[in-house]
Amino acid sequence: MKSVISVASAAKLDAVEWAADLHIGPDDIHAAEEAMMATLQAGLTTASYATLYRAGAEGGNFCRFDALLRIASVMQAPIMRIFASGRGLWPETKAQGEDKSLAELAAALGRLGDRAAERGITLCLSMGRGTSLDRYDRAARLVAAVDHDFVRLAWEDLPGAAADDATAALESAGRFASAVIARCTGRDGKALLVEQDAWRDRIMAFKRAEQDPKMSSFLLLGAARVEGAAGEASLAADVRALRALVAEVEPRKS
Repeated sequence: MKSVISVASAAKLDAVEWAADLHIGPDDIHAAEEAMMATLQAGLTTASYATLYRAGAEGGNFCRFDALLRIASVMQAPIMRIFASGRGLWPETKAQGEDKSLAELAAALGRLGDRAAERGITLCLSMGRGTSLDRYDRAARLVAAVDHDFVRLAWEDLPGAAADDATAALESAGRFASAVIARCTGRDGKALLVEQDAWRDRIMAFKRAEQDPKMSSFLLLGAARVEGAAGEASLAADVRALRALVAEVEPRKS
């Protein structure tokens, strides 16, 4: 915990995303309280609580979800990231089967959204390879079907997607995106900010769709990188580059 805060502070980040599988588990209230206090004392905030929870797979039992939600609340995280269950969601058969699966998952997410709303926490659906939301069109369909104020999308630059298509997907997501995740490396292992023009456009699109700047909208910087001084230096460089892009965009917002 201390090492995470130390690296985040050195890189001049504003906030930390804590993870359930790496940092604070769903049953460790004491660790959550310690993380919250240590984060605030370092002059940081908690941007999000990332979990591996899969909506639609709980079978009506919300015990684990509620435990994770409680941890997010203790840490004062405005966002809790979860996944959508992939089992049977996108069958390769008839569209009718897909529509039924989508409706069932949307209903399940709506119920989770109601529970999250009681604590003022926004659920953000994570995307990525190997998940049910591995394509932008699928993500857009799902969040639109849920149509819940506390269920949104954690958009990211998906591997294999063309830069323009990725940017267009974020623009079309509009208010349904409450977080944008910028990984340390982009497609084909290229440095994150090789495509600075694309990221400038994405930040502009994200800002335009922002409902309330004081509420839960974040640009999250992925931290998976080499350990040691080299990794910390690359993180700091990415933070500086992203800050410069945000500074360019913010004055244009009307």
